[in-house]
Amino acid sequence: MDYVSANPVPQKDETIKNNGFFPDIQTRDFQLQTRVDGTVTPERLKSALLNAMIEVNRELYQWRIGQAAKTLKEVPAEQINGESELMILYQRAVFCFAKASLIERYRDIDTTAQGNKKADTMTPAIDEVWRDGKWALQRIKGETHNTVELI
Repeated sequence: MDYVSANPVPQKDETIKNNGFFPDIQTRDFQLQTRVDGTVTPERLKSALLNAMIEVNRELYQWRIGQAAKTLKEVPAEQINGESELMILYQRAVFCFAKASLIERYRDIDTTAQGNKKADTMTPAIDEVWRDGKWALQRIKGETHNTVELI
């Protein structure tokens, strides 16, 4: 038998508190924006988001201490749809890091030949999600994103 059925776990919205400078994260926003369904347990979802927040916060540490503002929301930035672009980019970075982490860990659930083939096709998608997260970090820091390859 090569079919694995997973019953979705009901998800509740939870606020993950941040460090005071960076915004809190809502688990439901992550699920809706990244198409993570109920097959990811609430504990794994929260763990992925916590680790992503830690990684993003550490990546932005030097940038943060150079800001005169007390919160990311107070840092002068362009407004998109009434929201600071920095807030949007921060959330994108966290969501991308969490999503990439979940994809890497969940792609091995189905260990059939068909599942292995599917896992192989997910590798480019994982790389693209990591890239998008890193690009969001670069934009927050005011850096451009370049891709350089050796020929």
